[in-house]
Amino acid sequence: FRLNLDVLESVRTTGPLLIITNHPSIFEGPMLYVFLQPRNMMGLAKRELFLRRRSGWLMRLWEAVPVDLTGLSKSSMDRIFQAIDEASFLVIAPEGTRTNEGVLNRGKPGVAYIAYRKQVPVLPITTEGFELFWSNLKRLKRTVITISVGEPFEFHQITGRLSPELRQELTDEMMLRLACLLPEDRRGYYRDREFQWRHTRNL
Repeated sequence: FRLNLDVLESVRTTGPLLIITNHPSIFEGPMLYVFLQPRNMMGLAKRELFLRRRSGWLMRLWEAVPVDLTGLSKSSMDRIFQAIDEASFLVIAPEGTRTNEGVLNRGKPGVAYIAYRKQVPVLPITTEGFELFWSNLKRLKRTVITISVGEPFEFHQITGRLSPELRQELTDEMMLRLACLLPEDRRGYYRDREFQWRHTRNL
């Protein structure tokens, strides 16, 4: 790979911090884990990865939190909240699963609940190019990766019950924070949306 790693120098050095990222491949999570060292970092990974020999070893080494297709269990959520309380960096891809095409799918509402519940600063980071790796590898061509780091933000104080509809609305606004870092043709579900921040503000 050829990566513009200098942009990661703007990432704060202390936590807690919730990093949200797009998910076009298997590489963006490990990339952040490696190049944001020595920050204490935790990520989420689908439970199936823990059941395989090699990927399971890596997931446990990275102290990843297992996620079921139906969402986060209470024990997983407790680990996430504990990590935030211990000022760790938590990395989440709100789309939940890989897109493989480099465009955004609609975000899952669990990420908004975490950010709202803990009132933790959120930092959007996007990558472009990882989805081209396998085709480039066949041609022995190095893959160029473009990393973009957005402005850190937080939710306005919200009172009352966090309904499912509001959780999705908050998640969509978080996803728009990712979309604005990507070219229009990579915004997927969020293409042609207005960038309006009703529930969030820059830090």
